[in-house]
Amino acid sequence: MYDVADGNLTRLVDSPDGQIQACDLSYDGRTIVFGWRRQAAPYQVYTINMDGTDLRQLTQPADGHNYDPAWLPDGRIVFLSSRISQAAYCFFTPVGILWTMNADGSDQRRISSNYLNDFTPAVMNDGRIIYGRWEYVDRPAIPIQSLWTIQADGTMLQGFFGNRVLDPASFIEPQPIPGSRAVLCTLTGHNGSCRGAIGIIDPSHGNNAQAGIRNITPEIRLRGIAHSSNGPRGPYQTPYPIDPRHYLVSYDGTLLVRDYDCTEQATVLEPRDGMGFYNPRPVRSRTRPPIRSSQLAADGDAASMATLYLQDVYNGLEPHVQRGEVKQIAVVQEVTRALISSAGIHRPLYDFQRMLVSCGATYVPKKVLGFADVAEDGSASFRVPSMQPLYFIALDAEGRAVQRMRSFTHLMPGEVQGCVGCHESRHDGPRPLLPSVLAREPQDLAPPEWGVRGFCYATLVQPVLDRHCVDCHNAHKTNGVDLAGDRTDCFNVSYETLADVGQGRTGSRYVNWIPTYNGHEWNIQEITPKKWGSHPSKLAGLVLDGHPDEDGKPRVNLSEPERRRVLMWIDLNVPYYGTADTAHPDLPGCRQMYPAALPEVMNDVFARRCAECHQAQQPTMAKSWTPRTSRWRGDTLGLRIERPERNAFLLAPLPESAGGTGKCGQAVFASTRDPDYQAVLKTFEPIQELARQTPRMDMPGAVPARICFECRRADEAEPPSSSP
Repeated sequence: MYDVADGNLTRLVDSPDGQIQACDLSYDGRTIVFGWRRQAAPYQVYTINMDGTDLRQLTQPADGHNYDPAWLPDGRIVFLSSRISQAAYCFFTPVGILWTMNADGSDQRRISSNYLNDFTPAVMNDGRIIYGRWEYVDRPAIPIQSLWTIQADGTMLQGFFGNRVLDPASFIEPQPIPGSRAVLCTLTGHNGSCRGAIGIIDPSHGNNAQAGIRNITPEIRLRGIAHSSNGPRGPYQTPYPIDPRHYLVSYDGTLLVRDYDCTEQATVLEPRDGMGFYNPRPVRSRTRPPIRSSQLAADGDAASMATLYLQDVYNGLEPHVQRGEVKQIAVVQEVTRALISSAGIHRPLYDFQRMLVSCGATYVPKKVLGFADVAEDGSASFRVPSMQPLYFIALDAEGRAVQRMRSFTHLMPGEVQGCVGCHESRHDGPRPLLPSVLAREPQDLAPPEWGVRGFCYATLVQPVLDRHCVDCHNAHKTNGVDLAGDRTDCFNVSYETLADVGQGRTGSRYVNWIPTYNGHEWNIQEITPKKWGSHPSKLAGLVLDGHPDEDGKPRVNLSEPERRRVLMWIDLNVPYYGTADTAHPDLPGCRQMYPAALPEVMNDVFARRCAECHQAQQPTMAKSWTPRTSRWRGDTLGLRIERPERNAFLLAPLPESAGGTGKCGQAVFASTRDPDYQAVLKTFEPIQELARQTPRMDMPGAVPARICFECRRADEAEPPSSSP
């Protein structure tokens, strides 16, 4: 504690072998709550009186890291906890989400269903909790830390600002400005240090409007919403408003008091003995925000459902979607990845997919929970599972997405929540309530015909292709399109043909999907209905019109359930794996099965038997056979590990009479008995044996590996960071 009058510091807690991470002062100014890591143990939440007495530990190491606490108006505490074993798909450290508890540590309750990190909660002037949140719903990984609000009971989760803002990438450390609906916060990058610029966020200009961001540290430049960046890098952090005109902030460990108009600044406290100062709080009482009453039953069942009322789905879709087009709402769950540390996690594929899910589209496996009908007037009411990360897709009569959420929400057990459209502006005035919405009994979701499970391409989409397409589209008769189900090193052949090969800004040649690679941040700005997914996809057109021949006669006739499987796969942003489990935690991306000896053998064969011809035909061709091992933005089909004899590099040199395609023009291998042919084929045997003994998660008989779903023992774990 620092006495401004005499310049003296009073040490309340001595931590020579630990870290004090964040703090907050009670509304009466008497008690500090703070996060403290002692020695190598996880962070825990403590309280202490302002006179240094009554130090109490409120949380326990068995519950993982507990940190970033703040006082609630009713005397409870909101904090972050990593006690649920889950981790970001692009990384491997613990994930902390929102919990609350009494001031003595009792009655700890989870109020967030995030499958990624929540950040730095605080309490707004109206009593709601405001915090930063990380998510991955079909968007690139950089600009995904926006500000959200939630009631202390976990209800009424709402976006506050920045869900489609590109720069800065992250809004964290929000604090309410007295007498205002705006908040002060740190504007920073996606990862690394959480220092940056300081801004005032006023969502009255619009939830994603650049005008809603006022940079009050103008020497730290913001580059605007059209510029994709990792955010401003600067020396400021942990801002705290003092009054409607001034705020405290740490500048590289020096505490400053500044005004919001950038005209006044004074130094409060400079670093001492090599130690800086952060998280400043004036020692005083402050106005207690109103206590917001809970709408949940006190004796509610934690497993109970919640109810959602949709007033008019067309509010936000018109004029791109005509009334009567939307027939159903699909309810989709984002699947959590458990916290593991393994060799495979540390070798990501397709940018930063540490648990490989797709070819650069969705990071996260999807589970379709079911469908709700939309009435002619655009309304719907339905029950959904509580305490799950959910998003919704509006579907037309054929099952195509006309619009999708690219964010997730959750509802608490027994919660009843309504929305007025898909998606309304939160700043529009309320529309007249349609009596039909409340008069109708909420529906139970109609489960998909394939069952409520992770959407796995190999088991749900490939059988449709096997029945209708593979006879004409296979390794021998590709017509340029191989739709066989043979597994490749990461996926299977048809998946790579349709979704992976020839990637661009809007997916691949046959399927429109949203790229989630770093560098594709622009696409979070594109929210026009029917822009993404099955509506603009070539494959969807072929499925719906029967793939007509030159005379217009359909070649195939898929049943409605088969069509809907293919269309839903596209509109889920082309996932391949339906689970975040792995049978092979040590393989790259926890999935890739690649024959280690293949490059050396192929290079030898290429040099002796292929190079002369190929170099003569195309001098720019590489002088050696180079496999596509990076698995990123593929331009060619991946490597077949099932039935490797069907790989093009073995079929083309083999004459048709010997079972090949003869595309080399001359018989490089006279038959499959050729020693070089057999040498290449032999390199696949270890991988095939591995697949037989331990099938991959897209193969029949797959069983998740029995591994410890923790990074390491709790007392050795990497600490979570307030930095996204």
